[in-house]
Amino acid sequence: MIKRIIPLVLICTCIALKATAQVDTVYKGQPVSKYFKQSIAPVALIGFGMYMKLNKTGFNDLSVKDKVVSNYPNFHTSADDYLRFASVPFIYGLDWVGVKAKTDIKNRTAILIKAEVIMFASTTLLKNGTHVMRPDGSNDKSFPSGHTAQAFLGAVMIQREYGHRSVWYPIAAYTVATSVGVLRVMNNRHYTSDVFVGAGIGMLSAHIAYWTHQYKWNKNVVVMPTYSNRAAGVYFAMTF
Repeated sequence: MIKRIIPLVLICTCIALKATAQVDTVYKGQPVSKYFKQSIAPVALIGFGMYMKLNKTGFNDLSVKDKVVSNYPNFHTSADDYLRFASVPFIYGLDWVGVKAKTDIKNRTAILIKAEVIMFASTTLLKNGTHVMRPDGSNDKSFPSGHTAQAFLGAVMIQREYGHRSVWYPIAAYTVATSVGVLRVMNNRHYTSDVFVGAGIGMLSAHIAYWTHQYKWNKNVVVMPTYSNRAAGVYFAMTF
C-alpha cells in the first residue's frame, strides 16, 4: 500500500507545481514566485499528511485514531456531509446581499467547475490507486479525504473572491473546512493523514483553477445554486 501512495502523491504534486511554473504565460508580468508562494500551504499539508501516514514513531495515524476512539467512543454526526459544501452557496450568495466578488459570475462558475474536476480526479486517482482501508473498516477508499478536499476547495475560493472585502470571510470559510476534517477523524471515517492530504489537494485544485483561467467566458450563462438528495450543487447552462 505504501509503495502505491508515494508515487501517486508525488505525481499529483509535481503536476500541480508544473502548472504553477507555466501560468506566467497566461498572466504575463506576474512573477512566478507568486504562484509558488500560494503553493506553500497546500504542499506543506500534503507533506505533513505523508509524514503521518509513513511515520512509525508515537505520532502517527494509528496513535491519533486510538486517542480519538478512546475519548469519543460513541461519537457520530452527519454534519460533515453537509458542511463540506457550506462555502458553495456563499461563493454566489454574498453577491446577492451586496458583497461583490472579484470575479464575475460566469468566470467564477467556470473556475469552480474546473477546480471541482481537478479535485475529483486527484482524489479518485489516489483512492483507487492506494486502496487504504478506512479506520472503521467500511471500505478501502480512505486516502485522501474527499470531504476535506471539497471543504478546502471552497475555502480557497471564498478567500480569493471575498478576502479583499473582509478577513472574516476566509477565516469563517477555513474554520468550517477545518471542522470538516476534524469531524471526519472523529467519525472514524478517516485517518489524520487522509485529512491533511485532502486539504492540500482541495487548496491546490482551487489555486490551479485560478492560475490557469483566462477570463474569456462571454457566452449567455445561467448559474443557480441547487440542493437535492442532501447534496448541494450548482446548475450551469450556457447558450451558444
